[in-house]
Amino acid sequence: MLDTDHSRLDRIAGKLAAVRAMPIRPDAFGTDAHGFELEPPLPEAVVAEFEERHEITLPPPYRLFVTELAGGGAGPGCGLRGLDTACCTRRRSGHLAQPSPYVPGPRYADDWEERYEDPPGPDHVFLRGTLSIADHGCSLVSQLTVTGPARGRVFNLDHEGPAGPYVTEDADFLSWYERWLDEVVAGYDVGWFGERLPLEEAGLVAALTDDPSVERRARAGESLLQLPVVSEAGWAALTRAMMTDPHPTVRAEMWDLARWNRHRHGRPLDDAEAIADDIARHARSCDPPDLEALGTLGRLTSADLLRELRCRDLERRRRAAYRLARPWGWNGEDLQRDVLAGVARRLLEDDDPLLRSHGVVVIRQFGLRDLHPVLRRLRETETGPWVLHHIDWCLTEKEDDPSAWMTQGCSEDPPF
Repeated sequence: MLDTDHSRLDRIAGKLAAVRAMPIRPDAFGTDAHGFELEPPLPEAVVAEFEERHEITLPPPYRLFVTELAGGGAGPGCGLRGLDTACCTRRRSGHLAQPSPYVPGPRYADDWEERYEDPPGPDHVFLRGTLSIADHGCSLVSQLTVTGPARGRVFNLDHEGPAGPYVTEDADFLSWYERWLDEVVAGYDVGWFGERLPLEEAGLVAALTDDPSVERRARAGESLLQLPVVSEAGWAALTRAMMTDPHPTVRAEMWDLARWNRHRHGRPLDDAEAIADDIARHARSCDPPDLEALGTLGRLTSADLLRELRCRDLERRRRAAYRLARPWGWNGEDLQRDVLAGVARRLLEDDDPLLRSHGVVVIRQFGLRDLHPVLRRLRETETGPWVLHHIDWCLTEKEDDPSAWMTQGCSEDPPF
């Protein structure tokens, strides 16, 4: 039988009604904000006016949901946003018609914002082509792609943190919503819904063991620990991946997961530091060395970063420069200030705007004020928007306020 959008919507409505009829409703993140209650659906005229004003057509499954079932209310996170708050009303028209660049696959990380987004400014458009449909607390959000190659899909991101966009594996909005409802009823951890792979334990173990994607193997391990109960076989698969996976990132992620979850699941992790040392040796023996794994293990050092900054490969230098500019992610106690200043100068002189941008952030993060005259000279000829943004940020920062960079350019407006 064809599972049409209307039949899926009817099934969702029935499941919601069944949850509301339970004598004790499921207790999951965000449910106290909406109590599984729905807001009234939106009139067709309201949705049509929104589409005309923004020069777009909403993805059909989402459009069906908001016009026939609910304009907001019960949903992932703290509940579904209404269409009237899903994008900033003060943003110029046309931003939803611009294609979103994000596609399914590994999470966008590190300097993703500088690669795909515009820097803050009067014409700033953040997460173009998307609607913000759910908040998960702090700066964690879910976006629905309206325009672009992933049209109709939902992606998660931390818009003020390191976790860039990750397009969930759900085929469309209705699949995403129904999975949330099913997982809430099953007692899963839905704290940042969509991060978990949509598989049961056997499928997760298979993905952790055999999936060709490094990102998906790591995500399968994380998803295992979001199940209400993890079997002996599931925990054994996780520890086996920690010890034997060919990629150090997977091993490091499983080590970190096992370390943080061992008490919750009643599983010991003997010799944790020795295991981490072994994974770190493996990470450094790879070509290129796995900086991400070393960071996860807390074993990333200035020597690791400086070595990568000297290599010829541009992407490797970018990854190292990004991490150098974020000192909380590596051990730099032995890095002398004059060496750091020399590295920053070389980054500013590079032909690559991303490396120059990271160089400016290094100067700001480490308070290398002796290099401010160099930044002023660079500003006269620089054309890279993000480089200019970071230069202005660095040079206007108050000397007596080391945290000024954390709030520079912030406003009360939503970022999307």
